[in-house]
Amino acid sequence: MATKHDKGRLIAPHFNEILSMRVEEVLVDTDLLGTFSGEIERVGTPLETAIKKARLGMERTGNPFGIASEGSVGPDPFMPIINANIETIVFIDDELGIEVQESIKSNEITAFTTTTLKNDLESFLQKADFPHHALIVKPHNGLGSFKGIRDLRELEKAITQARDQSADGEAIIESDLRAMCSPSRQRNISAAALKLAQRLSHTCPECELPGWGLKGYIRGVECSECGDFSIDAIKQELMGCVKCEYTVPGAVINLTLDPARCMSCNP
Repeated sequence: MATKHDKGRLIAPHFNEILSMRVEEVLVDTDLLGTFSGEIERVGTPLETAIKKARLGMERTGNPFGIASEGSVGPDPFMPIINANIETIVFIDDELGIEVQESIKSNEITAFTTTTLKNDLESFLQKADFPHHALIVKPHNGLGSFKGIRDLRELEKAITQARDQSADGEAIIESDLRAMCSPSRQRNISAAALKLAQRLSHTCPECELPGWGLKGYIRGVECSECGDFSIDAIKQELMGCVKCEYTVPGAVINLTLDPARCMSCNP
């Protein structure tokens, strides 16, 4: 597992307990693929980045198996007023020629930002769960940052230095979302790892390769009130193989569409 943020302890127990696999960390500068604090922009999707990380570890060790995860935090696409943490994790097996991925979305994430223009620092620190969750301080208008801050004196010193380095004399204070600094992210990474290990424990009924699980959804549901057919509404899960493309219908999600979601009944 390629990482520099202490993720191994979050992932290894699930792979060991469910799959009897030992996960070992490989120190790779994964920050080169993007940072939460914004110094390096991530190029590509979270899944693409996770695959790149896994392959960096595989190249470093010569191991045909690799694991890596990638997270993002931002406004929830369905409820923009709250934050969501999406964690994506991938397992690569070059011997079998498969890449298996899982992801979770959680609103249980501590992620806050303020500036020294807003003087209620005590209230912000309480909301940001400091020092349990670490903080980053950086100039409001300038370069550089102070990361992993969990001590009040260290925080005050970083604020002073960041304000001195800022063109407008102000500083930004934000949650440090790196895995080793964010207990709430750690829980989500662990949950994603559990989901992936469970998926790898299921084999395809056709070719018997691991990774059988959710591939997508069957869409198209009739409204229970007017009978109109919505082609976008999810009807049923579609279960499938990551290798041979064998699929079968899974659990039914909606037999009929609620009129409140029908464009004819509730345009």
